Amino acid sequence: MGRIAQGTKVLAEGGYEKIFTQTFETVPEEKLQDSFACYLSTSAGPVMGVLYVSTEKLAYCSDSPLSYKNGTQTEWSYYKVFFLQLLTCLHLENIG
Repeated sequence: MGRIAQGTKVLAEGGYEKIFTQTFETVPEEKLQDSFACYLSTSAGPVMGVLYVSTEKLAYCSDSPLSYKNGTQTEWSYYKVFFLQLLTCLHLENIG
């Protein structure tokens, strides 16, 4: 069911490229190369989301917001991670 919900969200929001540029700060010449549905293993358990590979970075964002406590209130936030800034560390065209 999770994958069906993810596919529906992607269609409704205009595709992976649009979601990527809205979710992460990008530079004008940056292009999304590929995206992969996956689970990120965390201490709280697996988190379903999308791994994005662009010309500049490798990044992950959860499909739905996760709850956390802020004092006595429960707040919600998407889990977002930059694994690698490819611009300064690695150029994808040099791989393979």
